[in-house]
Formats: sequence, C-alpha cells, structure tokens
Amino acid sequence: MARILFVDDDPFTLEMLNKSVQIIGHEAILAYSGEQALNLSKTQSPDLILTDMCLPDMDGLELLKILKQTQATREIAVVVLSASPELDAAALTQSAGAKEYLLKPVRLQTLQEVIERYT
Repeated sequence: MARILFVDDDPFTLEMLNKSVQIIGHEAILAYSGEQALNLSKTQSPDLILTDMCLPDMDGLELLKILKQTQATREIAVVVLSASPELDAAALTQSAGAKEYLLKPVRLQTLQEVIERYT
C-alpha cells in the first residue's frame, strides 16, 4: 500500500482522488495548500505527491522546486495535475523535477498506472 499526498485547493477534487486511491488499495493524505503540503510531506512520508498547478499560496511549480530542494523530500516522485493543457507548463514542471504532467480530470486507470510507476 502506497501513501499518496494529494495537493489541491478544491475539496471536491481532493475527495474524488481520496476515494479513487482507496478503491485501488492505497492511502491518501490530503493538503489544501502548498504550505500544508510541505508540512505533511515531511511528517507523513508519502511515497508519491500529486499536486495541482493552481494553489492558494503558491503555484505547483514553486511547490515542486521547494520539494526538490529539501533534503527530506527531494527523492519523492512528484506528478503535477492541471486543467490547462499548456505545453510550456508541462515542460517547465518536468524540467524542475516532476515525473509527469497530467490533465484533469484524471481517470482511475491513469491514476493507478502512475501510482504503480512511481511507488
């Protein structure tokens, strides 16, 4: 069982992701902001982090950069989620260390494949 940290400011999205990972046998950790994600990533030791690009206190790219510069979190795989299909954002996040850039909504099968790939 993998521990997945989901970061999104939309409670509905977080609840859907939470239920989705429970269906496939994993544990979800939920964060509503970048700052909360940083704290939880250090205290909860997730196996994988999926973050939205748009957060209330920082964008997903900024969160990704901090995670990759922090000793305790730099080895955790990060996948960026976005409702926007911008190629520039995808390239930027991957050059900053994201494993993938996925468009929302994420299908259950895609989520399962990502979890298997990075945990």
